[in-house]
Amino acid sequence: MEELVEQTITKQTFTDELKLVREFYKCTFEQCDFQNAVLVDLIFTNCEFKACNLSNVSLKSTQLDHVVFNHCKILGVQFNECSSFSFHVNFSNSILDYSSFFERNMKKFLFENCSLQHVDFEKANLQQTIFKNTNLLNARFVQSNLEGCDFRSSINIQLDPETNRMKKSKFGQEQLPGLLFKYQLAID
Repeated sequence: MEELVEQTITKQTFTDELKLVREFYKCTFEQCDFQNAVLVDLIFTNCEFKACNLSNVSLKSTQLDHVVFNHCKILGVQFNECSSFSFHVNFSNSILDYSSFFERNMKKFLFENCSLQHVDFEKANLQQTIFKNTNLLNARFVQSNLEGCDFRSSINIQLDPETNRMKKSKFGQEQLPGLLFKYQLAID
């Protein structure tokens, strides 16, 4: 198996399993199409994906170590199937709707200008994660550790403070209705 180091890959389509390369170090993928690709048992370290389509990609046992996704479409990806070893990713200006971070350890991560609609964060450790200008419509937070998270610029957040750990989390007044939704209160 081969390793790619400090390469820029532009406008490639990956439809099948990547078989020739197992490790990617400091690589940049620009405008690549990975939709429905099988990226199993691979290692991405200090890589960046720019304007790529990773919708429905399979990442089973794949290691994502300090990987950045910028302006990407990442619909329906099961990040909970990635390797838990050195799992660290950041997302900006990306669409992650219908993805899952179930039971994922994501302490101090960043979601900036992202759509996280219908994303599953159940039992995830999101301590000190920043949700900056994110759309959390129907995102699922159940038994999640949200201590120290910053939701102040997020929209459409709905979560139950009784079923999540939330000590020192930050919210703006506009998020209060989403914290009280289960009580069916009329807030003006």
